[in-house]
Amino acid sequence: MEVSNADRVVYPEDGFTKGDVVDHYRGVAARMLPYVSGRALTVERFPKGIGEKGFMQKNIPQHAPPDLIGRHEVDREEGGVTVYPVVDSEEGILFFANLGVITFHAPPSTLDHMDHPDWLIWDLDPPEGEADGVRRAAYALREVLDSFGIPTLPMTSGSKGYHLRTRINPRVGADVVSGVARGTAALAEAAHPDLMTLAFRKADRGDRVFVDWLRNTPLSTSVVPWSLRARAGAPVATPLTWDEVAKISPDGVHLPEAANRAVPTAWEDPQSFDVAAVRDEVEKMVDEAGIELEPFDRFRS
Repeated sequence: MEVSNADRVVYPEDGFTKGDVVDHYRGVAARMLPYVSGRALTVERFPKGIGEKGFMQKNIPQHAPPDLIGRHEVDREEGGVTVYPVVDSEEGILFFANLGVITFHAPPSTLDHMDHPDWLIWDLDPPEGEADGVRRAAYALREVLDSFGIPTLPMTSGSKGYHLRTRINPRVGADVVSGVARGTAALAEAAHPDLMTLAFRKADRGDRVFVDWLRNTPLSTSVVPWSLRARAGAPVATPLTWDEVAKISPDGVHLPEAANRAVPTAWEDPQSFDVAAVRDEVEKMVDEAGIELEPFDRFRS
């Protein structure tokens, strides 16, 4: 693929160019593909580099070649239709990189099972500059998940926090998946109330880490593993081992070295976990802990 404006500086503080960005995605495209293929993508574009204002794009670009980029239409509640792009090839990833896309975001469900996620995700969101706290939160949440036998794959977000992911069977609805995510997050909060919170409003969090369980509904999105982020240093959302969480900060892997990192063994072919098998146990533990989970509407919270 011919890269247009390859010498354009995209990361002004670091000198990385559009050509560097495309080269990164060329190096990681095969690893990224399983996390984007068959999903309705949202992309974050910075056509003039991250020094200028970028934008999130859900609708497919009009000039996207139909033989390379698929389309998925969703009727919006407020009217109209969103036509999401669907990428099923490494070439499709590079097409978007050449469009000025810095970051790829994907839902936890494929188009074949929109209401049945095949990933369970917790996003740990700390105040800016709180790497030690979010690291402790990651291990604390892992301890809760381990108690239910839920295996977790950690990754840097390339931003402030870590993500924990669990590969799951797409057999239960998003409401069940979200319930398990919320219930386990609430148990972690109850065990470490000075460290973690489920408070949606930033003003209510203080200096605690927000355990975001809201990434598990259809068309909610999370950053795709191996994606660049639009931050100084060109950090990359990178799969880690649990030993590496103790050593690598949430924005600690950068463009120059990311493509040369080995894929952690646990990430290579994760076995699918049966969320339904722990649903009742999670609910029981939440009840026994005296935790009340009220109906949640993120738009009113």
